[in-house]
Amino acid sequence: MKRQRQRGWLKSLRLPELSFGNSRTFNLAEHFVHRPTGVTAPTISVRSLTKKYWVLSRALYIVRIIDLRGVPASKRNAAIVLAQTAWTPFTETAHYVIPQQDRALLCAWNTAVVSTAQLQNDVDSENVTVLPEAALRLAPISSDDATALSHPGQTVEIAEALDGVIATVAFATQITAEQWWPTIPSSASWLNFQRSSSLPADARSNLPPTQTIGWRRAPIGYSGGAMQNTTTAWEWRTIAIAAWLLVVPTIWYTNEWRQVFAMTNEARGKLSVTERELNATLGARAQALDGLDRARNMAALFNRPDNLLLFALVNDVLTQTTQSGTLQLAEWDLRGPQLKFALVAPGGGAPTATALVKALELAKTVRDVEVNVDGARIVVSLRVVPSNPTTELPVANTIPATAIAPKPGSKK
Repeated sequence: MKRQRQRGWLKSLRLPELSFGNSRTFNLAEHFVHRPTGVTAPTISVRSLTKKYWVLSRALYIVRIIDLRGVPASKRNAAIVLAQTAWTPFTETAHYVIPQQDRALLCAWNTAVVSTAQLQNDVDSENVTVLPEAALRLAPISSDDATALSHPGQTVEIAEALDGVIATVAFATQITAEQWWPTIPSSASWLNFQRSSSLPADARSNLPPTQTIGWRRAPIGYSGGAMQNTTTAWEWRTIAIAAWLLVVPTIWYTNEWRQVFAMTNEARGKLSVTERELNATLGARAQALDGLDRARNMAALFNRPDNLLLFALVNDVLTQTTQSGTLQLAEWDLRGPQLKFALVAPGGGAPTATALVKALELAKTVRDVEVNVDGARIVVSLRVVPSNPTTELPVANTIPATAIAPKPGSKK
């Protein structure tokens, strides 16, 4: 059991002149009144009342005041629960708590007596709420209307009840002492009440006139066996409206989240497929590059320049620039794609270096030609470009003239 609060959390925002709850004046004739002499049934039937009260007169319950001034606010509810557990004056005891600022009125009655009276009057306990008379009575009146004591803010009064009278001592509208009598108490009884209430001798007074205390529009306090809940109907309506206003965005966000979750799963699936396809593509590319390297190595191995074809090519070029038989081959050195050879013109008439370069670069398989002419000796170096398998070196089927005459003892 937990006492949540003493006031509704929206009452500070509510305008005094507006009333969204039950603003009707409390009428005792619309409810059951239980006195020691019997039960008075409602004499007025009001259809708007969804639940009637079973009002206990002061003679049917007893009151104990719990002082909570020394108890922290967070532990006061536990203190009230402990007080209820420790105070069970009847065999079957029911409690009702009326909270105040620093105190609480704990009312207790015999549930067997109340249940018997309800059965005798054919009243279902589910359709009525049992309330002590104090839960419906207004707070003690101010010191201007009651007997003021010598202590500021402290009042003592005696008021009419449903049966008998009730004397109370209050400080700043908080009841500090309470007692019931079936009739107007005697002077001795009144003096004993003031003594038991710890009133100082100079503050005690004679029996004051009996006051008439009015009824509240709605009861205060809560049942000892249930959690206190003072939320008003207007507050519940406000909460319901706020809840409905939050339903629409909640549904929208839930749907958006579901779509995002589905799209995320779909994207993850597509990414997984793409990664598998990319891995296959990268594997195929690696195999293709490996095959290309092997092909290039094989082409370099089997497509090496042929000495005879190169000699025929050089001889064909030289026949275009020199006379037949005027040059002798002195040196021939072929290393990979690099070719270096030397020519000698014993009788003179050697071609110029420029003419030889132009003539040799006209060949499709010759690159980077360098010619060095030193008197009668001509040194030529060039790079042979491998030809395609379907492309042959431009060698004539018949050689009409020979420009290079082999020199006796030359190296080929």
